[in-house]
Amino acid sequence: MDVLGVVARMNTVSEDFLVYWVNSRILDPLLSTQTAPEAIPLWRRSLVTWFLVYFGSIFIYYFFGWMDYYFIFLRNEKRKNPNFLVNSKMLWKEIWMSTWSLFVMSAFTTPMEVLVQLGYSKVYHRVEDYGWFYLAISPFLFVFFSDTLIYFIHLGLHHRLVYKHLHKPHHSFIDTTPFAAFAFHPIDGFLQGVPYQLYVFCLPIHASLHLVSLTVVGVWTINIHDRVTFQIPGVNGAGHHRVHHKTFKSNYGQYTVFWDRVFGTFKDPVEWMQQGSKEDREEDVYGKKYI
Repeated sequence: MDVLGVVARMNTVSEDFLVYWVNSRILDPLLSTQTAPEAIPLWRRSLVTWFLVYFGSIFIYYFFGWMDYYFIFLRNEKRKNPNFLVNSKMLWKEIWMSTWSLFVMSAFTTPMEVLVQLGYSKVYHRVEDYGWFYLAISPFLFVFFSDTLIYFIHLGLHHRLVYKHLHKPHHSFIDTTPFAAFAFHPIDGFLQGVPYQLYVFCLPIHASLHLVSLTVVGVWTINIHDRVTFQIPGVNGAGHHRVHHKTFKSNYGQYTVFWDRVFGTFKDPVEWMQQGSKEDREEDVYGKKYI
């Protein structure tokens, strides 16, 4: 997931500083060893990386989740309905599922992040290596690459033979809050996060720019679950994603509606509301035996 990559890139932006610091300040004293940065055993590097990725991701999730929940989500819902009450049971289910899923997804992500640390990716640190023009277009390449792969991965997760095994837990949240952003079956969440990890092995990207891009994506993922949309043309906002959770069969994109328009899975949230906000049932979309 994007939020996992944020923490991992914070480490590699500074030449694995965080891994070295945790190893020297925590593990070395505990194990009565003194390990040079270049000699950290693979098992220890992996353990430290998992630790950093998980707890850093949890911090980001809770911090931005509560910020969005109190200052955007609740204000918007209270504005529409002064008597609005959140479903506390579902809210805590979202939080618990996200907390547990991030724990497992961090483990899945760790091997790829260790490869980045060991220099097997195309992450670079000097702008002059590829120039300012490439730096300027890198965010657009990143968005197009990840948006494309996530569309098809997300579409595949909605296939009736796959849906109930992996993606159904996330769709148990119909009226989502910001805390549903990472409430996935761990394999589901990992698969949708693979494009962010795969990108650095396919195309060069500056480490700091990748960090910024992943941070924006992490906040974006929280935003599209808070029911507040800015209705920017071509952008797959919270309104579009709300329709996705209500109908199960539209708006699979992550940032844009490009591929949804190309393959006919686009549903405009304004038109959907004007037509009566018709919700579809899982059994009608997939068939009872598949849910």
